Amino acid sequence: MVNSKGKMTDSDPVSDHLLLNGLADKAEKNQEMGLEKSLCSQYEEKVRPCIDLIDSLRALGVEQDLALPAIAVIGDQSSGKSSVLEALSGVALPRGSGIVTRCPLVLKLKKLMNEDEWRGKVSYQDFETEISDPSEVEEAINTAQNAIAGEGLGISHELINLEVSSPHVPDLTLIDLPGITRVAVGNQPADIGRQTKQLIRKYIVKQETINLVVVPCNVDIATTEALSMAQEVDPDGDRTIGILTKPDLVDRGTEDKVVDVAQNLVCHLKKGYMVVKCRGQQDIQDQLSLAEALEKERVFFEDHPHFRVLLEEGRATVPCLADRLTTELIMHICKSLPLLENQIKENHEKITEELQKYGSDVPEDEHEKMFFLIDKINAFNHDITSLIQGEESVGEGESRLFTKIRHEFHKWSIVIEKKFQKGYKAIYKEIEKFENRYRGRELPGFVNYKTFEIIIKQQIRELEEPAVDMLRTVTDMVQLAFANISKGNFDEFFNLYRTTKSKIEDIKFELENEAEKSIRLHFQMEQIVYCQDQIYQRALQRVRERVSEDEKRNKKINSPISEEVSSGNVSLCEILEHLLAYRQVSPQAPRKGGFRSLSFSCGCLSLSLRVSVW
Repeated sequence: MVNSKGKMTDSDPVSDHLLLNGLADKAEKNQEMGLEKSLCSQYEEKVRPCIDLIDSLRALGVEQDLALPAIAVIGDQSSGKSSVLEALSGVALPRGSGIVTRCPLVLKLKKLMNEDEWRGKVSYQDFETEISDPSEVEEAINTAQNAIAGEGLGISHELINLEVSSPHVPDLTLIDLPGITRVAVGNQPADIGRQTKQLIRKYIVKQETINLVVVPCNVDIATTEALSMAQEVDPDGDRTIGILTKPDLVDRGTEDKVVDVAQNLVCHLKKGYMVVKCRGQQDIQDQLSLAEALEKERVFFEDHPHFRVLLEEGRATVPCLADRLTTELIMHICKSLPLLENQIKENHEKITEELQKYGSDVPEDEHEKMFFLIDKINAFNHDITSLIQGEESVGEGESRLFTKIRHEFHKWSIVIEKKFQKGYKAIYKEIEKFENRYRGRELPGFVNYKTFEIIIKQQIRELEEPAVDMLRTVTDMVQLAFANISKGNFDEFFNLYRTTKSKIEDIKFELENEAEKSIRLHFQMEQIVYCQDQIYQRALQRVRERVSEDEKRNKKINSPISEEVSSGNVSLCEILEHLLAYRQVSPQAPRKGGFRSLSFSCGCLSLSLRVSVW
């Protein structure tokens, strides 16, 4: 050996052995510390990003539309829920009798690997404050609850975020919910029990939420309201973990029952139970620190003759609970991420389609604004042109404008047909009346032209007002179609939309009047009973041939002509034949005239509107 002066001395085998063992132990410890640090680093790289991802999505408000993986903590009043969260987070949270947690508290725990300092942050609504000392957390939470839910004992659905960064906390995010209450006290609303259950159910009903149910060991677990609510939304217990608290308050002789519950033999949950012993009120009064409380908890389970087995099985103590919850949360996040990704993609596509309906943003540059306006007007003109040409795009179950107009004209044709098919008895009376009044020197069998002309004019006159009504119906349809195009292109530009809508109404009014004049002019022309000889003769010949064939077949038809012939009233028969012949020639006039006027109106409306917009 080498002494302190650097000289060689006789070596001591025992000393050499101890020295070598000491160096070996130190090297082994350094190796273990290096391995532990390496494992922690790998754990940090894999675990923290998953939790941070969900926390960042929750901070962005994504949870309003998508259910995010989370651990919700629920329990009856005075079940020890706040004590469990204190033990996990290392900070004192509001505690006491009655409702203490009055707002959902998102507790974000972040483990610091290479730092020793403690950091905290409380945020709610638009307020955020940094906390430098753990003792300030309780006051900050109470202040936040008073700001959100008022000074009384009411509750609120609005979130409070508490972020704790420390080397002594696990990587974990929990949502602390108000304790279940049954009776209103003080100035609480009479339905406070219903309100708290409604708030709790809002979170625990989600399939993405792990329900952490806190139950005291000294109560009958079958009668626990919190566990009953969890079983309602999770009957198979797939996402429920039971937390048994206050094992030191169990009556003697009932310890085995608690062990049976903790070992999942009484009320089965697939994720099982954990048992923890947190600080009691006496410990707080004795100013027992959280670190000392953890040591006291470990000693309690190690020395307890019944509960020691739970510690050996990894079902007891707060550190085991922290590791278990972190593992459960990470597994749950990894399991939920594919579904969450699909939901985000679906919502993104849906929102993108909706945003496209609103068009692009208005440019800031004045020069670009001009081109933007030109593009909007060109798009409007293109849609108008497509509408006029009958090529506009329509949705499922909708029809193009020209299809709707054709349907209206089909109904108009039916009106014309009904007018000309007016009851024959009424026509006979008119013919007989006119014959008695206007018949002159004509011999029987000769048609009185005056009678024929008056009846024709009267039938045509009866179609004039229905034709004008038809015009207004169709122009209203055209105006509505144009207004819809204007709304689709300019809805987000109020002044432009209002201007085009006003122009459409003005032009429609002007052109409708022109079309009405044109239609009435057509009817005035039809009051002049005239037709080319050859056309009329062919029509009259067809009527007479049909009547003759019916007479030969001795077949009665829905016309009095054969009856009049058989009764010898030849003049009446002759007039009826002429009326039927003229009817075959004349009905196209009001129909074609009206359609041409409407087509003219639509075309002029399109052209005028495009010119006025420019």
